[in-house]
Order: sequence, then C-alpha cells, then structure tokens
Amino acid sequence: MSKNIELSDVTFSRLEKLSVGFDSPESVISRLLDGAEGKTESKPILTFDPSDENEFKRRLIESKEAEVVIYKNDTSREITHWKANRLGETSNLRGNLWSGLLRGWKGKGINKVDLSILPQSSSSPEDETQQIKALALEFQLTFNEMSHLSYEISQNESNDGLVYSHIVQFDDSNDKEILDKINGLDEHLWVNVDNSIFN
Repeated sequence: MSKNIELSDVTFSRLEKLSVGFDSPESVISRLLDGAEGKTESKPILTFDPSDENEFKRRLIESKEAEVVIYKNDTSREITHWKANRLGETSNLRGNLWSGLLRGWKGKGINKVDLSILPQSSSSPEDETQQIKALALEFQLTFNEMSHLSYEISQNESNDGLVYSHIVQFDDSNDKEILDKINGLDEHLWVNVDNSIFN
C-alpha cells in the first residue's frame, strides 16, 4: 500500500539534485535510505551508450576506451576511463566489469554505472579530443560536461622557463552547475593542474 507525503519546494529541489538519470523521488529517497543503512540490496544498474550491449562491445573493442561513471549510495559519483585493451570478440562484457572495475561493489556502495564509448583522437593538430579527455578525468567530469566548457590553458613557469604546472582558466559564461563539480576551482574560475596530465 502506497502512502502520500508532502514535501516543501526546497526539499523537493534538493531531491532533484540527487537524482540519477530518470530517477523518481521515491528512487532517490530509497537510495539515500540504503546509504544511511549501509546496504545495497541488488547489483548496480548498468546502462550503456550506445544502448545496445552488442554494439557497445563492438565499438569498445574497436576504440579500446570507455568512460565509466559510478554512482554511489551516498550520492557521490566517481569517473574513470576503462582501457579495454584485452577485450575481444569472445570476452564476456559484464563479466569483465564485475571482476574488474566493479569488483567489491557492495562495500563501495555502488548502485548505478553509466558506460559510454569515448571518442578517438584524429591526427589533426586542431583536434582537442585527448586534451578534453585528460581534463575531464582530472576534474572528475564527464567528457560531455568538459566539452561544454570554454577555457584557456596557460603555463605557470619560472623566469628561466621551467614549467611548474598548467593553469586552466574558465570563462564566466560557463554552466555554473558543471563548474561547481570541479574541486579546487578558485573563485576567479581558474585551477592548477599537474603537467603530467598532458603527457
């Protein structure tokens, strides 16, 4: 038997911000309760882009790289890039995930995982695909989120030309919701990044 509850606009807005995909308010509340109780009742939901698993696998074998967005019961998310170099035609896609990236999912409180094929770089000198992928991973943004941001990169260097780090300066016209996800972002919308991420 279902029960009706009333929520203030403020509380409902807070629930909306914690939704994952097409979550209903009940789904969000259930996930929060599971997190508070420290339990996950069933295996995480896996979604693929492209949605057809066979097509996803085919394209992953071809590109060897996918973006993995892991959602947890505490409403946090973790983004990683899956280097599927050993995946072949006879490989079990889900088996590789459960024994690899998602091993120990219960203890980690994982409830949902979105997987999408990352674009491949071209030989064009103007192609920024690799840079976008590196920055997205560094800032824990999706490739799509990072692609929507406008920014400039400069070097933080000594008078002798020794490069200490790189500075990513974001334009103030960018989507604030995306910018708010970047840890360490200065109030003037810049952040230092290590040289190694561009290697």
